[in-house]
Amino acid sequence: MKLNVSTGLPDGESKRRSQAQGQRGTLGDSITDELETQIVMGQLAPGEKLDEIALGKAFSVSRTPIREALRALAAKGLVEFRPRIGAIVASPTVGEVMDLFELVAELEGVAARLAAERMTDEVAESIIAAHEACQSTARTLDPDKYYEINGVFHEAIHRAAQNEVLREQTELLNKRLSPYRRFITFRPGRIETALREHEEIYLALVARDADAAAVAMRDHVRVLAEESLALAKSLRF
Repeated sequence: MKLNVSTGLPDGESKRRSQAQGQRGTLGDSITDELETQIVMGQLAPGEKLDEIALGKAFSVSRTPIREALRALAAKGLVEFRPRIGAIVASPTVGEVMDLFELVAELEGVAARLAAERMTDEVAESIIAAHEACQSTARTLDPDKYYEINGVFHEAIHRAAQNEVLREQTELLNKRLSPYRRFITFRPGRIETALREHEEIYLALVARDADAAAVAMRDHVRVLAEESLALAKSLRF
């Protein structure tokens, strides 16, 4: 019987286990992506219990890939494990959410500064297009659509900054804040205010004014944190 040198197992058994692990990994990744989307989109609310058995039935899988997915989401800060409760959608305190907004404001400000300094003409056109899309979408009075296009505007600026580490970290933190940003975005009058803030960011970017772009972006994100009273009412403990 021929053994696999790296595993010490018969070749056939080694191959079978390797394939099984690959399938579990792929399945776990798929479930992770789906649950992440549901959390970011607000379909799974902060504090909501994530029962392994129920999720296994929903995805028609065993508990193993569910556990893998929950651990992966916990590493991203989207899921928490609570004693005697198990996994829940991350439910930070008001203070923790404010801390996250504060950090994101600084990161977004850096991204805007770098974008003003580094963006190519092609990327500048994508920022202009996203800005115009935000304006036209606002007139439809569809908060969900506006929230989506608002994300495109910010993502265009992140790409223009040409700093992949900054983009990845900002994206990760924004996913953690997504339920709260959505809540604030849907408040009456918030879209109109956001449009004025976007206009300041946009004008600074097209003028290649790095300092003004950074200040305008930081102020834009900080305004979200100022909605603390409404935010507190939206949190689940």
